[in-house]
Amino acid sequence: MNIEVEKVVLDKAPQNAQYIAHDIQKQILHIFANKVRKAICKELGKNKFCILVDESLDESDKEQMAIIIRFVDCDGFIRERFFDIVSLVDTNALTLKKEICKVLGNNDILVENMRGQGYDGASNMRGSWNGLQALFLQDCPYTYYVHCFVHRLQLALNGVAKDVKVLWRLFLMLTNIVNFVSASAKHRSELNLIRKVELNGLLDSGELETETKLLLQEIIDHGPNQQFRGDVESNYIAMMSFEFVFSLLQDMRVHGWDDLFCSLVSFCELHGVDVPDMVELLILSSALDPRNSFKSFNIEHICKLAEKFYPADFLPNELKDLEIELRLIRLVLTLPVSTATTELAFSCRRIIKNRLRSTMADEFLADCMTLHIEREFANSITNASIIEEFKTSKSRRMYLRVRLITPS
Repeated sequence: MNIEVEKVVLDKAPQNAQYIAHDIQKQILHIFANKVRKAICKELGKNKFCILVDESLDESDKEQMAIIIRFVDCDGFIRERFFDIVSLVDTNALTLKKEICKVLGNNDILVENMRGQGYDGASNMRGSWNGLQALFLQDCPYTYYVHCFVHRLQLALNGVAKDVKVLWRLFLMLTNIVNFVSASAKHRSELNLIRKVELNGLLDSGELETETKLLLQEIIDHGPNQQFRGDVESNYIAMMSFEFVFSLLQDMRVHGWDDLFCSLVSFCELHGVDVPDMVELLILSSALDPRNSFKSFNIEHICKLAEKFYPADFLPNELKDLEIELRLIRLVLTLPVSTATTELAFSCRRIIKNRLRSTMADEFLADCMTLHIEREFANSITNASIIEEFKTSKSRRMYLRVRLITPS
């Protein structure tokens, strides 16, 4: 596509310098990704930070852990940066800690500067004695754990929805329908075919039915066996029922969602806090709420927050200085009170490491994710800096030696 580049690449380049081998391309990609990580480390500097961690299986059923760093930069902006994704041999807390410390240590990020941890509610993560948060607290007593609020909200919604029968049946049926359509390559193929037909015009009735309903009706008539056709017909009848459609389309107030919200709040109050001090920590932190021109600002709460939860970061005489307020704000803002960054990272992984690329190596995957998620840094890297580093890389020298001694 670039005329100048086209003049010197592929068949127009020397046979020992075409740079189209996969290993060479991965090496160039790795240089890009490392430069992005160095830019993130420079942005972090020596500031305090929090880690956000979550685990998930990839397309090859390999357990992987995404590591996000949250911090306040020198300009006072909150940053959440994807840093790495690591394959795990197991998910016990010691393994998780070892891999996290390895990633941080390789990039000269000090664990003692950690001031918060954000995980889900799994026992290996939040356990008060042997969980990941407890292991980090042994090394640094101010790495306060905050249960991921997104995950907590999901658990609360699931718990409350079970008591509202019509909602529970709605979500159960939606799950069955999605699983049915996505479970078979043939189903997906037929769904895509139906979608193409629909794009050509309206159906004879003048109304566009959904692809899923058309697919279900087709299988009801021509399914492989009676039991299979019966299961499909049950899903179809449920989808076409008044209750199902009404639950999807009605206004939330019509169906008693005010009561659902109140139940949700009660559920959070009863089950949402795992560490006793966490309630006080969040209450005192509310003194720094910027809404309504810092209406909740409270000097006493701010001083207590500093004295009780961050004693190693301030000298006694500093409590009288205005600077303490600014430093305290920076520390509190690192707490992952509400974030879904790890979930976004796994969404990115599903795009990159899909069924057609299920054998991607860990380093290649991590580099691709880094460049995709942190495009802001990747776009600022110049080609000249990549070329200069690649010229002196060990992989390039080895590649050239192999090309020179291998017959064409």
